[in-house]
Amino acid sequence: MTGLLMIHHGSEGGFGPANFGTPEFQGFLDFIMKPYFGFLPGPPAVWAAIHDYIEFFGGAFFAIGFLTRPAALSLLLTMMSAVYFHLSAVGSQGFPLGHVQNYSYDFEEPMLYSLIFLMFWFNGAGPLSVDSIIYNQISTEKEEGGGEDTQ
Repeated sequence: MTGLLMIHHGSEGGFGPANFGTPEFQGFLDFIMKPYFGFLPGPPAVWAAIHDYIEFFGGAFFAIGFLTRPAALSLLLTMMSAVYFHLSAVGSQGFPLGHVQNYSYDFEEPMLYSLIFLMFWFNGAGPLSVDSIIYNQISTEKEEGGGEDTQ
């Protein structure tokens, strides 16, 4: 489910990632990328597109358990940048004992996503994943072939 939610985040403004020219992409560029990530080298639109592609394709890979660790690491980095944005925009909002109007700190959601991706980066995918199927196939081939080549 987490991967599917990331696909949604990466495709805001249309179907697929980095929907150049849409109001949503332009708003992300004008209100988030330029003021808070203007220190990054190169055009902000490129970084915004990279962010969208990571969330869209990384979310898809994460959802099916394919290249889980690289997907989790890339998604972790995008979520940590979202935590940075929220903390820069509104501060810590009195964390941990502050009471905010919407009953949720602005950085709370990306922080929870970050912790999920951190866990999968360390642990990898479970047994019901494409990674597991590939690993089992490779392991079976090595066993049938006699293991490592010894001379």
